[in-house]
Amino acid sequence: MAARDEFDIDLGSYLRVLARYWWIILALAAVGAIAAAGLTFTQNKVYAAQSSVYLGQPTDANGSPIAGITSNAKAATQIITSEATLREVVDRVGQGETVRKLRRGLTVDTPTQTVKGISSPINFVTITVTDTRPGRASMAANALADILIGRISVFTQQKIKLLQDQIAQDDQELAGLQTRSETAQAALDAIARSNAAKLDKALAAAPYIGIAQAAASQRQPLQDDKRLNSLMLVVTRGVELPKLLNQAVPPSSPTGPSLNLNAAAGLLVGFVVGIVVAFVLDRRRRAPVA
Repeated sequence: MAARDEFDIDLGSYLRVLARYWWIILALAAVGAIAAAGLTFTQNKVYAAQSSVYLGQPTDANGSPIAGITSNAKAATQIITSEATLREVVDRVGQGETVRKLRRGLTVDTPTQTVKGISSPINFVTITVTDTRPGRASMAANALADILIGRISVFTQQKIKLLQDQIAQDDQELAGLQTRSETAQAALDAIARSNAAKLDKALAAAPYIGIAQAAASQRQPLQDDKRLNSLMLVVTRGVELPKLLNQAVPPSSPTGPSLNLNAAAGLLVGFVVGIVVAFVLDRRRRAPVA
């Protein structure tokens, strides 16, 4: 009970100190808010440009999603923030851009592991570059996205090339079969129009019938193979191939510094300093005079 009374007395004394020096607390809070607000006008405005990249989703022969290093958001972040990538972006952008400034203003956002999964892939990254120049910020964000796409799309581009070559080969073989079939049919038509005896016509037509039948039997597997490769090519281009989702544009309005946020921070700092000053003054007031 005594401990509770002591607590009540201490709390009451603290409140009395705050009440006695309320004007100091209020004055310092106001000074902090005004100073922070004034500082806002002396700071350079910053602009945030944002681009986003779809990393692609590797698939197996049946079109089912599979895990792959190229679609790993963490790997993409490593590529974007690497020293080599930043230096390449600086060379592309120019305009006084430096690796240090770019790294300080770079933010890469990726999906959280709680929402990402093979069954429902969310393979993308968002690249945000903050800079005092809106045009430079957008150029850097787009350059980072372009470099990332170039680095992670090598395997997919090779797959696309292989599928295109296979489809072209199927087309070539189908064209050859079509030519042989048409040639054989023309020969059969010519034999049928001739005045030769039926037996002679049958003997002459036999090789061409064999050619036409062989062409027909070979055509279906080639058509099926071409159909499968064409479908895989569509999936590879539409699902597996990394691509730019959102191109960064020069922002029209700055993202900071915020007058309201700075003023609120200054107000809070001034309020805390005011409380500290109030207790210091009260301690001095109650200190015994030597």
